[in-house]
Order: sequence, then C-alpha cells, then structure tokens
Amino acid sequence: MSISISDYSVHLQDGLILNREHLKSQGSQNEDQKVFHKDTLDISQLSKEREAFLYRVSHTVNHSVTFFLDECAKTLKEVREEIGQYGYSEVVNACGSTYAKLYSDIEQRYENEQEQYFDFNGKPLTKEEEIEWLNMEYENAVGWYTSCARIEIQGKICWGHIPKMTAKEISGVIEELEDRFYQAKDAYMKRHRENKQNGYPLT
Repeated sequence: MSISISDYSVHLQDGLILNREHLKSQGSQNEDQKVFHKDTLDISQLSKEREAFLYRVSHTVNHSVTFFLDECAKTLKEVREEIGQYGYSEVVNACGSTYAKLYSDIEQRYENEQEQYFDFNGKPLTKEEEIEWLNMEYENAVGWYTSCARIEIQGKICWGHIPKMTAKEISGVIEELEDRFYQAKDAYMKRHRENKQNGYPLT
C-alpha cells in the first residue's frame, strides 16, 4: 500500500497540531503552578504579617498621660462605694498602691527576656524606660493632687470653713501632704518586695 505525499503531510500537520496543543497544555500547567506557588507565598507572607501585627498589638503598653490618674481613680471609686466618701488619706494610699501595682506589672512583663514591648508609636521599650515613665507619672500625680489640695484649702478659708492661714502655713501643709505621698510610695513598694520574696501577690 502506498502513502501519498498529501497523506504524509496531513500526518505531519496532525502531529504538529498535537505537539502545539501539548506544549500549550504544558505551558498552562506551568503558569498554574507559578500562580499557585505565588499564592502560597502570598498567603504565607500574610500569615507572618498577621502574626507580627497580633504580637505587636498584644505587646503594646499604654503610656497615656492620664493612665496613672485613671488607675488611681478606679481605686478611689471602690473606696467611695465602700465607705461613701474619701479624703486625702485615701488619695495618698491610692497613689502608693497604684504605683506598686504598676511596678509589679512592669516586672512581670520583663520576666521573659525574649519578649519585646512597644509604645503606641511602635517604639521598642525597655524595663528601665517603663520605670522611668512610672516615676514621672507618680510625680505628675503628686503635683496634681497637691495643687487640688492647695485650691481646696484656699476655698475653705475664703468661705470661712477653716481659720485663716498665711501663705507660708498653707505651703507647710502642702509640703507635708507631698511627703506623705512619697512615704506611701515607699511603704507600698516595701510591701510589694516582701510579698514578692514570700511568693504572695500584691494586695
């Protein structure tokens, strides 16, 4: 049986068509694999970014300008609910206990040296920086409460609720109150260290 040239050329054409289809198919598969690989990389990258974001959120420390006073206010609210009112003795104790509590929180954060904490701007923090912030906030709180006390004394004198006092006498009262704030801080920190040494929580 003879094969004509036309049959042979049809056979070649069919082969070329099949080969082209095969190559197209292979190319399509390669593209699919590239896309799949890229998608896998994208998902992996997104997963890492999500983990980093969640880590940053869970390790961001609140260093707002009112944080310390807000914590004191929570304690004083509890006191008012319990006894109906509070005076400067309770304010002094609230500040001292708040300082010791926040100091304890800072210590606990840095017990694991592998953990890293940040401020709201994303800046990495150190234990020393947090304690420095706490000391500054305590001084600000003392300044705020002693200023309120001075205004209150002057108002009571003006309304005749207490005898008249000289400016020097008022300053003496304010200085004594300021000393009590720092004595309370030292006393609560001493309690904190004793409790920590004995394995008790700060109360």
